[in-house]
Amino acid sequence: MDEVSISYRGDLQATITIERPETLNSLAASTLTALARAAAEVSARRDSLKVVLLEGRGRAFSSGLDLRMLEPDCGVPVREIVRGGEAVMEAFDAIPAVTVAVLKGAVVGGGVVLASACDLRVAADDTYFALPEVDLGVPVRWGGVPRLVRELGPSLARELLLTCRPFTAQEAKAAGFLTDSVPPGELDDAVRELVETLCGKPAHPLRAVKRSIAEAVETMAPARTGF
Repeated sequence: MDEVSISYRGDLQATITIERPETLNSLAASTLTALARAAAEVSARRDSLKVVLLEGRGRAFSSGLDLRMLEPDCGVPVREIVRGGEAVMEAFDAIPAVTVAVLKGAVVGGGVVLASACDLRVAADDTYFALPEVDLGVPVRWGGVPRLVRELGPSLARELLLTCRPFTAQEAKAAGFLTDSVPPGELDDAVRELVETLCGKPAHPLRAVKRSIAEAVETMAPARTGF
């Protein structure tokens, strides 16, 4: 099975799915490459797509970086993993359509950073969030620090990144990180309603406003730092 799949619903919606449920959709170097390619593919359909969903197969959105990538004998240089993650974030930034992260189960480490690269985020109420990098002895890469500072706010981002304290969907919603948090059984309906709302908007102003917001946010906290 491919590590990342793309499906289309008509001409207006695409769904990118991480297909590694046996590892809670952890992000290996090959997964990062596949995600960047998927983002480039949907970007090429700029004239039709209005919404791109990002989700994980099975019980979780993403448990973050596959920790086997940190083992000395993994065969993948650290710089390649760092560059691979940066390439994914840049590729998602470049998608003209509105991107929506569909969050459930575990959203950990690089999974949180990946979700932060989307325009909107909807989560099940029981979603588990954590940023354990400091405890693991690794820095937060892929532009994660500035992205999380601007999406969570500096005070909360500072606390969560330094203490590695897990946080709930309710806390993420209160901080403005989530567009919505709903009971697990209502997640699909909430996402469907959001997609229908977005797909009902005129394409040109929808994309133009997305670009304007992205430019304003990038001015506030540039994400392309390499860290």
